[in-house]
Amino acid sequence: MAINRISHGSRVLAVVLFLLTVNYGEAIWLTIPTTGGTKCVSEEIQSNVVVLADYYVVDEHNPENTPAVSSKVTSPYGNNLHHQENVTHGQFAFTTQEAGNYLACFSIDSTHPLANPITLGVDWKMGIAAKDWDSVAKKEKIEGVELQLRRLEGLVQSIRENINYIKDREAEMREVSETTNSRVAWFSIMSLGVCVVVAGTQILYLKRYFHKKKLI
Repeated sequence: MAINRISHGSRVLAVVLFLLTVNYGEAIWLTIPTTGGTKCVSEEIQSNVVVLADYYVVDEHNPENTPAVSSKVTSPYGNNLHHQENVTHGQFAFTTQEAGNYLACFSIDSTHPLANPITLGVDWKMGIAAKDWDSVAKKEKIEGVELQLRRLEGLVQSIRENINYIKDREAEMREVSETTNSRVAWFSIMSLGVCVVVAGTQILYLKRYFHKKKLI
């Protein structure tokens, strides 16, 4: 019995350690072409989510003279959330106001073409990954296991919110699909009705025409 308890506790500890080692952020590497190229990255995010990002240019061919890029971040409705020109390193942070695809685009100046494409690193963090746990620990005077449990609690809450968001999106898509199917069905009925009316009109016209010409 004691062996089973130890085994169960080990499994729980393994799960906790696995969750704590998961990378909640998203590191992305983009290769931007030399002649006026633009590369974009999009992320579907629900509303009221904190987003933090750190981007930087890596030029292996010319590290002493790193080329600059321009960055622009827009919301699903086209609102400008961040815009910088000619930088080699930058950051942006915002809290989402609406759910949808948020787009971050990076480009280089086309008037100064480069010999080689450049690499851009984007460290994109959202929700629980963007939270400053060091500040939370200092403010609430917690550490060790209690801090890790607080992080797990936040992670579970974030997963629950994502599941609810997916359910809401699924319900919206199902409603749109049902509405579309209903419209298609009514359109098919109306098209059939128009065809029947046109066919009946043609038959009456031909019948009158043949009677007039005394062919029948």
